Amino acid sequence: MEVKDRLELVLRNVAEPIEEFVITLQDLKELLKKKANPSAYIGYEPSGPIHIGYLPSIEKILDFQRAGFKVIILLADLHAFLNRKGPLELIQEVSETYWREIFKALGADKAKFVLGSSYQLEKDYVLDLMLLSERVRVKEAWRAMTIIAREAENPTVSQYIYPLMQALDILYLEADVAFGGTDQRKVYVLAREQFSQSDIKLNHEIWVPVIIHLPMVIGLTGEKMSSSKPETHIAVHDRPETIKKKMRNALCQPDVIDPDKNPIFSFLRYVIFPYIDKFVVHREEKYGGDIIYTRIEDLEKDYLAKRLHPLDLKMAIANYFIERLKPARKKLEEDPDILRPIYKLQKWQWEHGFIGRDAWEKLSKEYSYYGL
Repeated sequence: MEVKDRLELVLRNVAEPIEEFVITLQDLKELLKKKANPSAYIGYEPSGPIHIGYLPSIEKILDFQRAGFKVIILLADLHAFLNRKGPLELIQEVSETYWREIFKALGADKAKFVLGSSYQLEKDYVLDLMLLSERVRVKEAWRAMTIIAREAENPTVSQYIYPLMQALDILYLEADVAFGGTDQRKVYVLAREQFSQSDIKLNHEIWVPVIIHLPMVIGLTGEKMSSSKPETHIAVHDRPETIKKKMRNALCQPDVIDPDKNPIFSFLRYVIFPYIDKFVVHREEKYGGDIIYTRIEDLEKDYLAKRLHPLDLKMAIANYFIERLKPARKKLEEDPDILRPIYKLQKWQWEHGFIGRDAWEKLSKEYSYYGL
């Protein structure tokens, strides 16, 4: 495959402007010229069910694979444990069974899966974490924290350490490229800044990685998508009727097409249109019959002009998700035990007050379909 074709795959559906969210484009081009099979890494905290908010990164994993990259998926069990998301052994079980098997079912079967605790407790890693912590100022680490941690009244010490661990993960996973959502930008900028300094000395070999950021999909209600709030997301194990019900209730303002404000257009722009040739909206003949879109701009015009009803659009998106998640549902129907660890983890979270009673009732109802 030509370099330009590989570049096109890697840049498909990345956050814009590219100059801000691909760091740097020139470094990426040089990497593709230099290596036929470079490596790319993404990390996940395996603390909840996989849902449609992960689809942009899953599709990007597939793009990287098509472009000849070796993809490494870090399942950050220690991060989840230190974030008090559950017992470490249960989080590891969720990582090794549910997360690994669902990602494979959705197409990431060629990726290499690595458990964070398999190397993050080793002597060299811990020493490098100490060396890096000696170089990074508290204010720098604070800026690189997650938004939730920065807004906390009294952040824990571990929340200051996470960004440094994420930086070191790039080296210890031997990644040429690190990618993730736009919420990870400050973490990876910190990594590039530190690793580009000539006086830095670590036990591990050092290089400056290429950083690529992906757009963030907002939740069905317009707020942040959350694994503990079933009304905000569609989980991979949700039944087709549940998906349709959730989509029917999703926020969809009549005059808003901003993907960062209207979840319906967030799905269309960041999840669906980058990966399809045509999008079909089924309608009864008395309402104009089926309509096919090959460009999102045409759909947006029809929506703003009231030629496309929100409910018809929602149901078309529901049908897309039902089909896209079908391999995962099939896998779980064939082997429901894959789902058991995540059920146990969310039950633990409910019992310890991290999930509300109403939310747990909705979550457990969906799990019961699989005999849990």
